[in-house]
Amino acid sequence: MNNDIVEPFPDSQISNAFRAHADSGLPYDISESELQILQDSSIGPQHPAYRHLPPFLSMHDAYRRLISRHQGEESSPDWQAALRRYLEAMSAQYGSLDLPIKMFNDLDTLIFHSDLKHRVNMRWETCRRVGLCRPYETLLGITMAPTNWAIPRIRIRINIDVDWRKVPRTQLIGTVVHEMLHAYFYVHCGVAGQRDVVMGGRMDEGHGVYFYAAGRQLERRWRLTLFDPQDPTGLC
Repeated sequence: MNNDIVEPFPDSQISNAFRAHADSGLPYDISESELQILQDSSIGPQHPAYRHLPPFLSMHDAYRRLISRHQGEESSPDWQAALRRYLEAMSAQYGSLDLPIKMFNDLDTLIFHSDLKHRVNMRWETCRRVGLCRPYETLLGITMAPTNWAIPRIRIRINIDVDWRKVPRTQLIGTVVHEMLHAYFYVHCGVAGQRDVVMGGRMDEGHGVYFYAAGRQLERRWRLTLFDPQDPTGLC
């Protein structure tokens, strides 16, 4: 879900309490420094880890870039190592709260050509759904565009209020990839996926033709659940 329906909010005590650390939680091969960069909401252009956005592409070109498979990239040691960690992490049916954050860089390497690394800030948070025609549904996550004031980087928040213990790992990680897909279109197009909107059918204000097509392809390739299975439109 994109930021058009939720007001930006500062980090809360809940968000701070559920930070992932390399030496605790589920074991995963990622450094503490990378986890800190991913979860630090204050990193901006003055920070050495900050990455500026590239020149914008059309939605079509960004979509083609995403789904293209580069043989050289996939045969690289870094990509193969990320794939091994991904397959091992996905072998269990259910996940934990620190796993999606620890997997972020590997998901970026495998799926998004490493375009999101250090450009996205991701944390757990209590998420509120505002202004929708279906107000009783549960918001799984939100993605907010960077601003010149409060949000220096693209911001992903996954809803801590969901009982993720009852959610298959394929949907937990699929929810993260869904929000990363919004972030990908922010990086390359400056929008979360809504500019190509086709009203009616399976499209809505936040998920247009290219977003939906890309999401379904990612679901098939990586065997994830990017769209809420309880939503008949598949676009939650």
